[in-house]
Amino acid sequence: MNKEFEVINLDMGDCVLCDSCGKDFTDLPDSGGFLFMSNAICPDCAENYMKGIKRYKEEKYIKGYCPKDVSFCNWVKSIR
Repeated sequence: MNKEFEVINLDMGDCVLCDSCGKDFTDLPDSGGFLFMSNAICPDCAENYMKGIKRYKEEKYIKGYCPKDVSFCNWVKSIR
């Protein structure tokens, strides 16, 4: 068994993708969404994702919400 492995580091640059659906929000002005643990949940996924969070009483894992006057893209960039 080989104990060595190659480490690959990816620099996403300014790209912002939803950690749930993968939609690219890099150039979109859409606001909304939240940070669940370390996952950025976009405005499109937020409502359905929140239903599961509430069902399992996991609200304590929400680390922040995107302000209404800030795009999801800019908010994610500001917290990473």
